[in-house]
Amino acid sequence: MSRAIRLVLALYPRPVRDRYGPEIADLLTHSRRPVRDLANVARCALAERRQALTYARMRPHLNATTGLVAAPMAFAGIYLAFFALCALVFAAVAAVAGPSSTGQSLRIVSAVGAFPIAAGAIWLAGHARLPFTSALAPTGLAVGALPLVLLLNATSAWPMAAALGCWWVVTGALSTVAVALVRRGRRRSAVLTMALGGVLACELAFAVYGLLVLGSAFVVFGVYPVAALGIDPQIIGATAGHVADQMTIMPALLTICSAYTLGLVTTAHPARRCADYEPTTQHK
Repeated sequence: MSRAIRLVLALYPRPVRDRYGPEIADLLTHSRRPVRDLANVARCALAERRQALTYARMRPHLNATTGLVAAPMAFAGIYLAFFALCALVFAAVAAVAGPSSTGQSLRIVSAVGAFPIAAGAIWLAGHARLPFTSALAPTGLAVGALPLVLLLNATSAWPMAAALGCWWVVTGALSTVAVALVRRGRRRSAVLTMALGGVLACELAFAVYGLLVLGSAFVVFGVYPVAALGIDPQIIGATAGHVADQMTIMPALLTICSAYTLGLVTTAHPARRCADYEPTTQHK
C-alpha cells in the first residue's frame, strides 16, 4: 500500500502534493477501505492535474517554446543580412582595388560577424525572462534550427541533421550541469562550463558530420574553429576545407545558439512552480 500511496500522490500537482501530501498519505494509511479510498484519491488527483493544465498556466511555457523555436530563424536572418551587407561593401571595394584580396577578407569579416550577434543573443537571453528549463532551451533551439539546416544543406541534409542532434545532446547535458552550478551559487563556473562546453559541442557536431559523410571524424577535426573565425580552410587540409565550405552558415548558427543557451542558463529565471496554486478538490 505504501508504494500505491506514493504513486497516487505523484499524480497530484507539486503544490498540492507539498501542502496536502502527508495528510492524504496518513488518511490512506489508516483507512478502513483502502482500495476504494485509494481509487477516489487517484480520481481527485487526476482532476487536480487537469485543472492545473489550464492555458493560463501553460501560456508562459508555450510562449517560451515558440520564442526558442523562432530564435534560430531570427539569428540566421540577422546573420545573412550582415553577410549580404558585407558582400556589397567588398564588391564595391573589389571594383576599385581589384578582387585579389577581398575574398578572404569577406570570409573573415562575415564569420567574425557572428560573435557580435552571439553577444546580443546573450543580452537578449538575460532580458527575456523565460521560464527556463535545462531541457527546453536546447530542444527548442534545435527544432528551430533543423529547417534551416535541411534547407541550406540539401545535398547532405541527414548528416547535418545528425550533427545538429549531437549539438542538442551535448548542449542539453551542459545546461543541466550549469543549472546545478547556478543553483549552488557558482555562476562563474556555470559560465565557464557553458563557454568551453559550447565550443566542444560544436566541434563534436562537425565530427559527427565527418564520420557520416567521410567515414572518419578526425578528417574534419578543427573545422569548427577554422570556419567560425573565417580562416582559410585549406590550412587544415583539402578535404576538411571542402567540408568547411559545405557548412554555409552552420558554424555561425551553432555559435549564436550556444551563446543564447549560455545566456539563458546563467541569467534567466527558473521555471516557477505556481506556489500560490490552490486546489479545487476538498479532501476530508
